[in-house]
Amino acid sequence: MIEVPFEKHGKLLSGTWALISWEMFDSEEDDKTLLSKPHGDSPLGRVVISQSGYLSAILVPPMVMSQLASDDWQLASDDDVLRIGRSFTSYCGPITLFERDDGGFLWHTTVEIAHNPNWIGKPQTRRVDHSVEGGADYMTLRPNKEYTLKDGRKARGILKWQKIAP
Repeated sequence: MIEVPFEKHGKLLSGTWALISWEMFDSEEDDKTLLSKPHGDSPLGRVVISQSGYLSAILVPPMVMSQLASDDWQLASDDDVLRIGRSFTSYCGPITLFERDDGGFLWHTTVEIAHNPNWIGKPQTRRVDHSVEGGADYMTLRPNKEYTLKDGRKARGILKWQKIAP
């Protein structure tokens, strides 16, 4: 793998991306088994990547996004804050990009701000594959880390994004 300036692939990777699927599997093998879809069949998420390689990501399951009693977040009930906050993922930071031998990418986002303070200052690493289907740009992200599901099983995530703005 070779580190490259983000600008080398900026036109391909930069833009606004909408999350279209998030699936958790028991492995990365061809015969993998789907274990869960953490945000359901219609996940809600956006990733915005600048031409210089700065990333901002927000993900939340649509099923927790029911209206609050007040427009003022500070007045939301503790139950509402927990319902939304427990499911919410957000982070941002600069991307360090690597080209993989198979034509894909690996990127490390050095987290500057996050919903989880333990992420700050540490990398979020993703294997990235770009594709074009029916004239639309897609990227598939595979986090390097293994996740633990609520039932204790280990899982590997695959998140698919569609570019919605350059």
